[in-house]
Amino acid sequence: MAFEHPTSAGLARLTKVGRVWTFSFVGKKRGRWRSPDAAVLAVARHQTGLSQWDKCREPVSRDLVDWRPLGESI
Repeated sequence: MAFEHPTSAGLARLTKVGRVWTFSFVGKKRGRWRSPDAAVLAVARHQTGLSQWDKCREPVSRDLVDWRPLGESI
């Protein structure tokens, strides 16, 4: 399963790798969250460890329902 959220700064993506979720932005990945909800909250708070995202302060939803599933996930 994977999710994405378009922003004016670029596409924010969450993907599951094994048992953890990672965040991708501008071709870079960070994070190891145990749930997609925890990952979305970190992304929304700009606390991902990916400086390009954390510094841009682009708003995204804190609710996974507002993120769209990626094509290969449907």
